[in-house]
Amino acid sequence: MNLRTLARYPLLPETSAYLKGIGISLDSLVNHAAYEQVRHAGRRRVMEALVDGHINEYSMVSEADLLVELLSYVVARIIVSCTADEHLIQRYALAEAITTQKRLESEKLDFVIEMAVLMGMDAVAINATETSIHFTDYLRHSSDMRSEEWKLNNQELDRGRVPVSKDRLARLLQHAIKDSIEAELPLPVNDDIIAAFKNSIDLVIEEVARRKARFEEESYGRVSFLRLPPCMKKLLDMMKKGQNVPHVGRFALTSFLHIIGMTNDDIVTVFSSSPDFKEQLARYQIDHITGKTSGVEYLPPECSTMRTHGVCFDPDSLCKKKWLNHPLTYYRVKGKKPRNKSKAGEKAVNKESGQENSTSSGGQ
Repeated sequence: MNLRTLARYPLLPETSAYLKGIGISLDSLVNHAAYEQVRHAGRRRVMEALVDGHINEYSMVSEADLLVELLSYVVARIIVSCTADEHLIQRYALAEAITTQKRLESEKLDFVIEMAVLMGMDAVAINATETSIHFTDYLRHSSDMRSEEWKLNNQELDRGRVPVSKDRLARLLQHAIKDSIEAELPLPVNDDIIAAFKNSIDLVIEEVARRKARFEEESYGRVSFLRLPPCMKKLLDMMKKGQNVPHVGRFALTSFLHIIGMTNDDIVTVFSSSPDFKEQLARYQIDHITGKTSGVEYLPPECSTMRTHGVCFDPDSLCKKKWLNHPLTYYRVKGKKPRNKSKAGEKAVNKESGQENSTSSGGQ
């Protein structure tokens, strides 16, 4: 395996053998002055994962450039392990997986299949542009993709196998790689390693804390996160962890946060943790859903619609009340005093039902 391939795909098992072959030890990587640039690149890699949601591409002209890029992956994993923060591990793993997916899209099909097999998938080539994987692998790695085009019942199924294009296989690999990296971290680190990376660790922890502060369950102006229904809490948590949220979930969350009083700028801030966040696109969609540009204020879907689209999560005892059929009803009932709860619920559900009939169909 050549150095350029390893620098682009450092998770390959050949990486360990290569580094051992050129005699780079963990001690020298952590402490030796000759690897200061590598340690800086590793910190940069973690911060890009945390802030940007992906690893940026840099010019790799010389062998030295390639080696720095390869070793930055090793150092990044060490820094992430030193923090042992769940949010950072998930965010970092997703960023590495997204970056790998984008790179795989420019590779030949045979290489992408090799990577899939490495990740434990049963993948074989059908022709020069298409492969097939076992349906169990398809289900496992498409579980977070809630759009209709990814549902198994919308795929061709031939003797238990699902045909997929190279790009779709790369997208499935994103999920597999993310899970693999998350399972490996945190690595065991000792006090000496933690001390050596103290400055980098402090910088990363400060950024993690700043990001977490946005999503703490506290009042946000007139908005109380403590009153959110389980579905909206889950969608917010997915955003917080940098997980992909399906379109219907984003629509529901946007319209819900708008109706309960959050500004469009604040909703953009909430969405900024999404791995595929693009501010201009996010603002356009938010402004449309909230009526700023469309002239129509869409309501979030009813509970039945949330269930149909797979974004009804962990319903609690209030959710199971017969009259509770809308997330906004849940929010308003939670804001009432316990002694008025029943009447408040009946009043809120009537109000929601009337609004739903008049405006929400446009957002489905």
